[in-house]
Amino acid sequence: MSIAQVEKALTDFAVHKTGSAIVLKGEWGTGKTHLWNKVIENHRESFVRKTYSYVSLFGLNSLPDLKRSIFENSVPTEKAGSVTTKESVFENIKKLEFSDAVGGLRKVFSFGKEAKIPFFGNFGGVIDSIQYALVKDTIICIDDFERRGNALSARDVLGLISNLIESKDCSVILILNEGSLQKDDEFFTFSEKVFDYEVRYAPTLDEAASVVFKGTDLYEKKIVENVKKLEMNNIRLLRKVKYFAGLIKPFVDGKPDQILDDSTRLIPLAIYAKYSGLEKVVSIEDLEKYKGDLSLFSPNKKELTAEQKAIEDSNIAKADFLSVYGYGEADDFTIEIIKLVKNGYANSNSLMPLIDSITVTVERNKKRKVFTDAWHVFHQDMSLPDADLLDLFENAVIKSGDVVSPYEMDSVLEIFTAAGLKERGRSIVDGYFKVLDESRSIVHRKDMYRYPENPYVAEKLEQYFGEVSKVLSVDELVYNYLEKPFAGEVLELLSALTADQFYTYFKFLGSPKFKSYAQSLVDLGSRTELSDSESHYAIVFLKVFEALKRMHDESPLMALRMKKYMDYQQMYEHKISLVHQVDESK
Repeated sequence: MSIAQVEKALTDFAVHKTGSAIVLKGEWGTGKTHLWNKVIENHRESFVRKTYSYVSLFGLNSLPDLKRSIFENSVPTEKAGSVTTKESVFENIKKLEFSDAVGGLRKVFSFGKEAKIPFFGNFGGVIDSIQYALVKDTIICIDDFERRGNALSARDVLGLISNLIESKDCSVILILNEGSLQKDDEFFTFSEKVFDYEVRYAPTLDEAASVVFKGTDLYEKKIVENVKKLEMNNIRLLRKVKYFAGLIKPFVDGKPDQILDDSTRLIPLAIYAKYSGLEKVVSIEDLEKYKGDLSLFSPNKKELTAEQKAIEDSNIAKADFLSVYGYGEADDFTIEIIKLVKNGYANSNSLMPLIDSITVTVERNKKRKVFTDAWHVFHQDMSLPDADLLDLFENAVIKSGDVVSPYEMDSVLEIFTAAGLKERGRSIVDGYFKVLDESRSIVHRKDMYRYPENPYVAEKLEQYFGEVSKVLSVDELVYNYLEKPFAGEVLELLSALTADQFYTYFKFLGSPKFKSYAQSLVDLGSRTELSDSESHYAIVFLKVFEALKRMHDESPLMALRMKKYMDYQQMYEHKISLVHQVDESK
């Protein structure tokens, strides 16, 4: 049945008394209780019964417990759906008006005093009987049937329901998770004798999504598209998706479409993998270690045992599932989303820098595509006039900026030279290196995949490296040395700095870089022999130590903070003595 059909059936039951006892069944988490509560909210003023009681069997272990719960949770139908409060329980207790026993019971239980509730002692059975006797003309919802205590049998529950409808003029709706009961459960033996009919609730993907997702913004639309791909109609899981999507949304708002697509794809998949139960194809651990189809299969394709074949079949199913869904492999962003789902909160310290880094990469790729698209036209579209083709390449170089490598300017210049426009081509090369000068995206020659062969481009590159070495700040040099692949040129540039420059740098560096950067640079002293005082390692070490020692000597508190770096004092003194020896020998 659709949501509308089920809602109408439930409304007819509650308002028009079509049946005295019914079962509302469906898969776990599809929102059965939510739908029933919606019927209550919309139609409680028209309910055929005067009283309403909602009872969860979760944890109830006896028939007296169930009877007591029905009584204590009873409210007038106009208040149906509201949470049972202490006051409503006392109102129900005050109904216990019975002859000579009233005074004695009130004295024993001290009506109005919370400490005396629930009832206990020798009068418990009497009170239970009186309470149950007062239950009549009531719509009763019994939920969590499959989670009842072990001592409360299906026979007991169904027997009580039968009594409620036959002897106490009540209407009962039992909410049941389909598939949660064993085939031999007593429920199946007795249910036909108790219930008039069953209502099966199986919302479509669209219906389930509409219950949880109300927004119309692009972010939520993408989330809904992906939960439908996963065929998720479980309302509880969809609410988890919405919750975690809400956590990540502030971080991805305004970011490139790729980040939006990745986040809205990963969150539903991670929820599916973690919470969907035994029927799920992949686990969250599968997502963490997945590196593409080949990562699931052994290179050894000899005869497989039955167990190995079963594993391989499972891996094939996983690979097919992930491929169809559009999941490529686990990257840093994937791991952060999985951490989010596992931990329940977004770690801005790791997530925000990662998103910023991805944003930069995405933007560079977009620029790069402009340049590669021009080459695609060059090789594929022969209808474009020469003048338009040259304009296309000039605009491509301008729009691509520094994402184009210097050696790629060889081909650009070759095109313009072939067209008899060498000077225009050189002007474009000049503009490219002007952009490169401003960005300094290439710090040293080892960043280069290949060197340009055109003499003009090669000359411009040499000029660029000469200028870069002059204008890089201490911060840029240290960052490029410690955070990028090793390059001797950067170390050489670092060794040319003074101790005063290192002092100023460290003094205002701030956390969290200070500790790791200072330690990494002072450790350079250990990368040379003690007798070596002229290597770039040693020179950088000496100047860094002098800067740290100067900070150490500024105050007793600063001395305590810088104490760990003073362990290098002996190494410093040895190397500085060697420096003096070299100076004296010259």
